[in-house]
Amino acid sequence: MKKSYGVNELRRMYLEFFESKGHLAMKSFSLVPHNDNSLLLINAGMAPLKPYFTGQEVPPRRRVTTCQKCVRTGDIENVGKTARHLTFFEMLGNFSFGDYFKHEAIAWSWEFLTEVLGLEKDRLYPSIYGEDDEAFDIWTKEVGVPGEIVLHVSTEIQRPVSVTTSGSMAQVLAVLALRFTTTAVRSTAVASLIVR
Repeated sequence: MKKSYGVNELRRMYLEFFESKGHLAMKSFSLVPHNDNSLLLINAGMAPLKPYFTGQEVPPRRRVTTCQKCVRTGDIENVGKTARHLTFFEMLGNFSFGDYFKHEAIAWSWEFLTEVLGLEKDRLYPSIYGEDDEAFDIWTKEVGVPGEIVLHVSTEIQRPVSVTTSGSMAQVLAVLALRFTTTAVRSTAVASLIVR
């Protein structure tokens, strides 16, 4: 399988994959929030969808996928000092408004990464929130990932973890670069993966 994709190709592949799973692909909302005084600018992919999560508005479909333009300024003093601090970026997301939850979110994130993108399964480390036994069981019993490689992430800021890769050391963030799957019913389940 192809190992190198451009940004436009990845965006297209992601949105088409979730459209094939019954999601409505929505265009990016404005960077200036509409009817939301809690934000100056859209800073996360789910921010424009808050009215759907809170029940203030009815979503156009119970499954949606987006590529949302975002601006972050909370850590603007670090922009340009590190490769991971940016002010403008696009965040891919797939969302469920009471339609599906962890089982589908986890299965689809794994399918997208391993079958569509062709990433090697033995180089992926799923993460779960805290001690989420249900998510752990889905990853280990349904997907078949060894339990010892499932990372437990808490709400505290995580420091980089050193991982040995073919004799060299690589810095891998436990707070992940690829946060592919977020679903919402009452709480949010995140099926995130890191590549070593």
